[in-house]
Formats: sequence, C-alpha cells, structure tokens
Amino acid sequence: MRLGLLPALGGSLTELRRTGQDTRLIDGYFRRYVEAFDGVAYFSYAPEALAQFTADPKVLDRVRLYAPPRPVSRGARAWAIPREHAEAMRACAVLRVFQITGVIPALLARRRLGVPYVTTYGFWYGQLSTPGPRRVLKALVERLGLRHAAAVIVTTEELRARAARLARRVELIPNGVDTSRFAPAPGGFRGGKPRILYVGRLSPEKNLSTVVAAARHLDAGSTTILAGPGPLRQSLEAQARELGVLVEFPGLVEQARLPALYRSADAFVLASFTEGHPKVLLEAMACGVPCVASDCAGNRSLVTDGQTGLLFDPHSAPALAGCVRRVLTEPGLAESLTHRAREMVVARYDLGRWVEQEIALLKSVARDAGR
Repeated sequence: MRLGLLPALGGSLTELRRTGQDTRLIDGYFRRYVEAFDGVAYFSYAPEALAQFTADPKVLDRVRLYAPPRPVSRGARAWAIPREHAEAMRACAVLRVFQITGVIPALLARRRLGVPYVTTYGFWYGQLSTPGPRRVLKALVERLGLRHAAAVIVTTEELRARAARLARRVELIPNGVDTSRFAPAPGGFRGGKPRILYVGRLSPEKNLSTVVAAARHLDAGSTTILAGPGPLRQSLEAQARELGVLVEFPGLVEQARLPALYRSADAFVLASFTEGHPKVLLEAMACGVPCVASDCAGNRSLVTDGQTGLLFDPHSAPALAGCVRRVLTEPGLAESLTHRAREMVVARYDLGRWVEQEIALLKSVARDAGR
C-alpha cells in the first residue's frame, strides 16, 4: 500500500525550510509514514531533491519526491501534477493533502485515476481571505475539496462543524507536538530581565503592532522577541524605535533550535486576530512557558483562561501588557499555568499519537476504496 502526499498549493520542502518547518515534516511524519506504508510519494511544487533536506537512509530509500524540472507557477503545477505523474499517483492507495488549498491535484486524480484523498481542513480559507475574485475562487476550491474528499481531518470542533456540512466523513485530529523534544528546562524558571517571546510569521493577521505597543506598558529592561520572517519586520522595527522599547528580531529560527528559544522566555505571546489550531502555542506550552493569547476561537481551543494560560482582547495593548505583567509578578501563577498546560499537551496533543491515528484513517480509506 503506497501513500501519496500533496502539500498546500505552491508548497514544497524548500518552502517549509524557509519557515523552519521542513524537519517537522520529515522527522514527525515521513519517518512514521515509511514504517506504515510500502512507499511514499511526495508531489512538490518546486524543483528540489529529497537529499537536500535529510540524510536519513530509510527516508531516502522509501520516499520518492516528484518535482518539476524548473520553476513553474503554482496554478500550472497544480493542474500538471496528475498528468505528469499519473503513473505514480495511480500507484497510490490514497492521497494525503496537507491543507485544503492543495486539493486541486487530488480532485483531478480522483476523477481521472480513481484515487481517493484525505485532506486537512485547518483554517477557513474561503471566508477569511481578502474579499475579491481570489476569495471566491478559494471558497469554491474549499467547497469542492470538502465535498469530494473520502475523509476530512479537522483540528478543532468549530472546523468539524463547518466541514460536516459538506464532507461525508470528518475526523478530529488536532495538531500535535513532539513532547520529548519540546520539554521544560531542567532547572525550572529562568532569572534575569524578562523576555517575552513570539514565534511565527511577521504578518498583519498576527497583530504584532499590539505586541510592540504593549512593551511600553511593561517594566523597563524587558525584551520582546519577535522570531520569524515576514513582510512587517521594517514597520515593526520602526514602531519599536518610535516607542523606545527593546524588541529583537532574530529572524527565522529552525525547528531544531526552537525548544531552546522557548525555554529562554519568561512568557509566550500570541496576539493574532484569528487562528486555526496554533502549533506555536502547543510548542510553548510543552516547553513550560506561560502563555498569553488573544481571545479568539483557535486560541480558546487550547487556552482555558486562568488555567492553561491567560486570554486578552487582541485590540487592547494595555490588556496584553496586564496579562504579561501578571505572569511575571503574581506569585505561583506562572508555575500553575505551565504545569497544567504541559500536562494537557502531553495528555492530548502528543504528535506520535495523532500521526498514528492519521495513519489508521488513511489505511481505512484505502481499504474502503478497494485499493
């Protein structure tokens, strides 16, 4: 039984490396997939070779990467994959689409080759994208992708309810984290001047201007760290200079270095206006960092206010600063929050457990299709 993998529209291992996520896919998924299936095919949107990303002999032997010979637009590549790699796709018992935006090749393979697919629905793309023709197109792809999937994987109960309106089979499999790698520092809480951390894209929906504005309400000497790439870096740097607050921009931090970065922080902040099921919150919680998150649906799926973290109004910098100040100054609060959060992540969100459940689902779909 062979497994085919389709990334999000335009996705590739090269793109994942730009965001530091390539090792998460290879270590967390590829290595488990090759143990469960006879072979794995990964259909990339970029000219690349698997050996650029791993030296693991078992992965190199059991995973075949199919890539275009030269750069091509993501739309053209989406339509070309089922035609150019028809034999490889036909040999797959089931296709695993990592995000609903990547279903175009899967829809074509289902129609032309009879291969069923399973897709993740981790975000409401059709509704939350910018109004205009692209939003209409995304909504159509989302609708078709859900309707024709053999099964849909959702990460939250809210998304389960939405997907169930169209999909025939919906399975709740939340994001997970490797709780052995993402673990608290042996010595407990660090000393020194406070360090407030954010990890992720420096983009508008992450509401990082509020994080910078909140820094001026904190004690002098505290440092805010905004780790990640993105288009807003220059404007956030200018805002920090204007407010006279200390903000560091270390850029992209590779997945292998993230646990140490989390453990260096006194508080983790996620101020987004909207989230799906944020992996960065899981990682911070697993590392024993007290979390302060905006009061939106995706964050509430992980943060129970006052128990596993603190929630705040994303439109209020003083509210964010007040929550961070509580974590830094209230006796016992940080320890209580991190203890409960770590317990929750280990019990509910260990990556190995959820990948095994996903593998069982993929095999079930393949058996039902008689492949």
